[in-house]
Amino acid sequence: MTTSVRVQDVRSRKLRAEHILDAAADLLLRWGYKRITIDDVARQAGVGKGTVYLHWKTREELFYSVIMREQLSAVEEQLAALHRDPREVQLHRLIRWKYLTTMRRPILKAVVMADPDIIGKLAHEAGGADLLKLMGSISTDYLQVLIDNGLARADIPIGDLLYQMGAMTIGFFISDGYLATFGWNPEFERKADLLEDAIARCFALPATEEALRAVTAPVIRLFEHSRALCVNYLGRAYVARAPQTGEES
Repeated sequence: MTTSVRVQDVRSRKLRAEHILDAAADLLLRWGYKRITIDDVARQAGVGKGTVYLHWKTREELFYSVIMREQLSAVEEQLAALHRDPREVQLHRLIRWKYLTTMRRPILKAVVMADPDIIGKLAHEAGGADLLKLMGSISTDYLQVLIDNGLARADIPIGDLLYQMGAMTIGFFISDGYLATFGWNPEFERKADLLEDAIARCFALPATEEALRAVTAPVIRLFEHSRALCVNYLGRAYVARAPQTGEES
């Protein structure tokens, strides 16, 4: 097989996997995880059931890939923001970005909120803990970089700081239904502004140009590492495996 043929074959397999992921993502949002079978995904994608199994061994792996692809998209968006403006490295700015990138992606929002109608038990089944760990893998290291350079509070243990920030941020995801009954329901972008203000007032410290220069490269490396983990995870599905006995091609 020539190099050009191999490259074309790899590209074809990747496009096929992406098409199946599109179908699975659509069903996940419309039906929810617990109602979907591999047969449903294959039918939605217009492929045989065995073709889905060429890329993913189990239903769980397929839907982890759906979530991981969304996570990759969010990480790449945040990296682009960091490269455009080093000030985005600050705690309140980065959490604002994380809120926006998550809210713009219904599947990631469902994961953050542990939405039982969409995600169901997916995050708690085999591999789910590793998936969620990957999604938040940079949090402690990122915060430590800021603390070391005087850009975040250092007067309380880092674990307590992460808990406080996490609880506050999650509150912006889950409080809409309750607060809307009182007429408190700002526009989407305004909510992001309010979250940024709250984080800045409670946890961030004023930034000097020297501190920003010191933290930009290490933080970008953390996000690049997170991106690489997502790419590697998805890459396993883009290279189709040999069909198993009895599987439909």
